[in-house]
Amino acid sequence: MTLPYPRYELDLGAVMNNYLKLRKHLAKHVDIFCCLKKNAYGCGASAVACVLDHAGAAGFAVSTLADAAEIRSVIQNKPILLYGGTLVEQVDTVERLDLTITIGSADEALEWNRVFQHPRNVFLKIDVGLLRFGFSNSDLAVFLNDHRQICSNLNIIGVYTHLSEKADISVSDIKSQQDVFDQAVEQCQACLPELKHVCASSTETVFSHRMLDYNMVDVGSLLYGLAAPAVFSSMKLESVVSQLVARITFIKTVSSNAPNHIDLSADVKRIGIVNFGWGDGYPRHVPANAFVLVRGNAVAVLGPVHLEQIRLDLTNIEAEVGDEVVFLGRQNGNEISTEDLAIQWSVSIHEIYCKIRPHIKKIYRSD
Repeated sequence: MTLPYPRYELDLGAVMNNYLKLRKHLAKHVDIFCCLKKNAYGCGASAVACVLDHAGAAGFAVSTLADAAEIRSVIQNKPILLYGGTLVEQVDTVERLDLTITIGSADEALEWNRVFQHPRNVFLKIDVGLLRFGFSNSDLAVFLNDHRQICSNLNIIGVYTHLSEKADISVSDIKSQQDVFDQAVEQCQACLPELKHVCASSTETVFSHRMLDYNMVDVGSLLYGLAAPAVFSSMKLESVVSQLVARITFIKTVSSNAPNHIDLSADVKRIGIVNFGWGDGYPRHVPANAFVLVRGNAVAVLGPVHLEQIRLDLTNIEAEVGDEVVFLGRQNGNEISTEDLAIQWSVSIHEIYCKIRPHIKKIYRSD
């Protein structure tokens, strides 16, 4: 098989391994809803969903109808929780895909109740102080006391929240957010006998704050090996994206009297063109000391970056048209790891994954 260029190589076995490590870590009564938002963090929602379905995931969570449709095309019998932000005008798609929606206010509840053709499972979202989508506790009390009984098309089966994602969040901050959420849960449990799921924990807290497990966790980045270094190491997680490669498509020798409108250094005598630019996920401006691997050698990336191309300094490299260019991965004994690339591009590891463009081919492996 002729492999495509440029391409990402992804290890679905790593997804399975990471899920099973999480499953072993949690109590048996805690359901795992796997967050596959942003096309499973760029890894491909349908491919990742199939692996997690086989592994035993209780359900999935997404933020867009496009991701939900991708999952539903391959998984028919698991719930898909749609995070808040979907408008009632999209009710036909919600019903066709059999989605569990999130409701964050009394007005929204009344609107969804009006447009649903049949009763539908829903979750309530609680805002614990982040000023995001969701009920405040006072608004929740009004809804439960004054509106719940007339919303006969809303089968409220769950309540959840998202906690602060600040890197320096303190234990007391977590506790104050949990107190707000616990008050909301108490209100719900008092008048919603059908309530099944209570969820507050995601990747950032599932290992550090076990009191937030309740009976469901909503975990995303951990499944792809995107966790704090201490968690990554202690849980022996694996990175899902293993390679990002392209090819040299053109080589140009630079003469001393050639026109130079890109501020090219006089030391550069040979340039390689690679069809991978900022439209494919490379930074818009070349980072300081940016490099790739060619024949196992570190090769400098030259500016400027174009929508579809970058330049390499091949002055001291015996490279040819067609040679493989490694942005991420191993080549001839050398490696650029995900952490290395994140440092080089001055982004987080999460952003490396979320820069994956749909038009770049993905090759899945299960090693």
